[in-house]
Amino acid sequence: MEVLRQSSEGEMIIEYLRAELSSERFSDNMREAMGRMGMDEGIVLSADLQSDEENRQRKQLLGAVRGYGRNESMFERFPAVTDWKMCSFSQDDLDRIRYIHYSYWTELSGGTHRPTDAAERIRGGVCVYGQGNEGFLRAASHIRNGGSFPAMFFLTADFEDFVIVEGHLRMTAYALAPEHFQDISVIVGKCAGEELEGWM
Repeated sequence: MEVLRQSSEGEMIIEYLRAELSSERFSDNMREAMGRMGMDEGIVLSADLQSDEENRQRKQLLGAVRGYGRNESMFERFPAVTDWKMCSFSQDDLDRIRYIHYSYWTELSGGTHRPTDAAERIRGGVCVYGQGNEGFLRAASHIRNGGSFPAMFFLTADFEDFVIVEGHLRMTAYALAPEHFQDISVIVGKCAGEELEGWM
């Protein structure tokens, strides 16, 4: 892992919302929330990171769809991030990345929380909770064909081990196509270890 530059909460929110907007699973919910809040897609797709008003609106949107900044949903007890970095990850980093402690990802990885172990189980035909693996396989094919995704978002306490906040499907796809996990930009938030353990 290499630190490329300083990042910010605002940049994380932009990338998070771009991922939600392009997601088969979450895009309808995003567009519905944007409609209710009087926003169009330009605030995400043509984002101005230097605009305090846009940043405020995007944070409000992420709060509405995911509970960010509201201590709700997946962001309940979310750690206080003290530093934001844009980092580059490569294949040698794969074993340092973990899923959150959520039943689906725990089961898919066989209890290890490692995307690499989930990928092995997917290759072996393991499906959990009646959910097929087609989405992972399509995303891996997209990667192999030169496709890209919005930046993922990880948390860390020490810049040695990393927990995925946003990007579980994409990280699993990279584990299925590890030769393409090279120079991948990820926004990393640093937080206290005890807060991270309490949230995971």
